[in-house]
Amino acid sequence: MGLISKLTPVCRITGGRNTAATIQQRLISCTVVDAAGLESDSISIQIEAGGLMDWPRTGQVIGCEMGYKEDDSVTALGQFKLSRISENLSPNTITLTGTAAPFHASDETELKQARSETWWHTTVGDVVRAIAQRHGFSPRVHPELDQLPVLHIDQTEEPDLKFLTRLAGLNDAVCKPVDSLLVFARRGQVKSLTGRALTPVTIQHPPNNAPGTPAYVSGSITGSDRGQYSGVTAHWYDGNGVIEMTERSGQPPRKCLPARYESQQSALTAIETEMRRIDRQGDKLQLDCPGNSELAAEGLLVLEGFPSERLSGQWSLDRVTHSYNGGYRCAVVATRPINVV
Repeated sequence: MGLISKLTPVCRITGGRNTAATIQQRLISCTVVDAAGLESDSISIQIEAGGLMDWPRTGQVIGCEMGYKEDDSVTALGQFKLSRISENLSPNTITLTGTAAPFHASDETELKQARSETWWHTTVGDVVRAIAQRHGFSPRVHPELDQLPVLHIDQTEEPDLKFLTRLAGLNDAVCKPVDSLLVFARRGQVKSLTGRALTPVTIQHPPNNAPGTPAYVSGSITGSDRGQYSGVTAHWYDGNGVIEMTERSGQPPRKCLPARYESQQSALTAIETEMRRIDRQGDKLQLDCPGNSELAAEGLLVLEGFPSERLSGQWSLDRVTHSYNGGYRCAVVATRPINVV
């Protein structure tokens, strides 16, 4: 990306020809939130209302692209279904809000209907594939997770999507429908499994980092409480369900998992998952920077040349907010990955 001060920000609304053209002609501002995990991506658009006869309608699907004209960096940020349209009288504007367009699966509603089922002696991959097939999705399961055992888990009056999210949490993973795909992956790998390559995005500290300049970068870091635990303890019952056994990992102080597991393998899997979660609990970063359409939740950010050593280095992007109002900025929420693979 060239010098920010010499680039022209671009925000394009795409989709239904008349709706997109109307929004584009009257566009005041646009904000797209790209979120990790189950949270839906969203859009908020403000347009001029004066003299508008044919309003956009809820239920319509639009797309949004942002970037810069000169360096051909304009990138699609997603498709969104308009869910709310409101008018403000002074100044006379219309605000359009929407969430990521519904999945292109065969039954987008039944995925969220309550269901009861008991899963025995199977694997994470088989569970995901069974649910994906039920709803017309194409499953994408990361190889590290595919063969993890699921000895017994109950789904009681729980929607399939909520159940898969709970299963993901038990394995330090995330589950997210993306278009016609149902993706079950480690954090930071969801969008790479959809076929979109997420290469690390590097931001250099500007030589003149002053408020008001186009390249201005500001941010803050919140320290983690990772030092609270150095290990994990889990309990399980032997084959007869009588004798309580204990498995340990790491060094004291250890976090004791409250559940009682049905087998040694279940306990060891839970310990490994919790250790991974503890190891990932690094510093939290909030950053405001020049707009960059390559920044995406689940991707990686590298900060170079910053005066703070804690700020520099690699970060895992949890949430990216793209904002256009004539200029283009990004607000980033990220986590320091302790163990970078």
